[in-house]
Amino acid sequence: MIENIIKNSYTSLFSIKDDFLKEIFLINTKCLIDDKKQRYVYIDDNRLKNELIYHKFYGNKLQTKTFLSVVFPVIISNTNKEKSNLECIKLIKKYIKLLKKEEELYYYLISVNVYNSVVNDIIKNKNIEYKEILQNAKQSIIEMNLETNKKEFISFQKLKIYTIQEIDNYINLKISNEENIINNLLKIIYSIYVEDILFLSDDLMAIKKSILSILGENFKLNTENIDFILLMGDYIAKLRCYSINKKTYVENSDPRYIINLNENDEIIDPIFGKVYVKSKCLRDNILYVNLKSKSGVYSMRFKKMINYIAQENQ
Repeated sequence: MIENIIKNSYTSLFSIKDDFLKEIFLINTKCLIDDKKQRYVYIDDNRLKNELIYHKFYGNKLQTKTFLSVVFPVIISNTNKEKSNLECIKLIKKYIKLLKKEEELYYYLISVNVYNSVVNDIIKNKNIEYKEILQNAKQSIIEMNLETNKKEFISFQKLKIYTIQEIDNYINLKISNEENIINNLLKIIYSIYVEDILFLSDDLMAIKKSILSILGENFKLNTENIDFILLMGDYIAKLRCYSINKKTYVENSDPRYIINLNENDEIIDPIFGKVYVKSKCLRDNILYVNLKSKSGVYSMRFKKMINYIAQENQ
């Protein structure tokens, strides 16, 4: 069943080690809105903005050089390849800005296009041939257009030509030694269908595993909040069927109120939901507040606590 394929491919993402990527997979999933009328699933920008504000206080740093896999929840929640691609492009632009990778913008936008095309093709027909996958990805790049100024237009077109040439090389089983996100993505497809290649980057492994899981391979999850991840796998399959009817997020959340909570407090947080304060301590001028929620334990870190110290000592 397609629902099981979607759930398995989603949960396979969490078999990697990079905690930043796993946190972002969940954040992006929680921000998805199923629009039954227009028949697509999109990112709630306001929810994402607030989620990322919270993430500053509990999140880990990216351990890999790339982060293309963060768009996967958008890809598998959508049934329309074109609308999925547009949403993925919007989303990856936000993470490019967040992670200060603007110099790689067009590499990521083209890679998103290829990634989206490949995943959609395999979901539609897992028996599709290697060459057809790449031919479809090539056609998607040929048709790809962006609004740019004259200087950027030339750079973008050059990169499109490069990508088309590289796809042709991979169709003819000629592997490039170049290291960039476009080429690494093509290597992943080659390694799945032609000859296995070892990838050490967690982002690349997440992409590879997400595709392999659609083809029927299973991966062990290496994470603490496995029950919640499995629930989110069910959730994303329901989003794809437009059966959630998710509402847009209307809050403007600021996690700094958590500073004033006490141990054993129970509250409803707009981002975390129902949370319980497990512990609270001040160490090296940083306040640590551990919150337990349905989705896991969040260790919130609040720096520059001089005012807080003064209040506690009054």
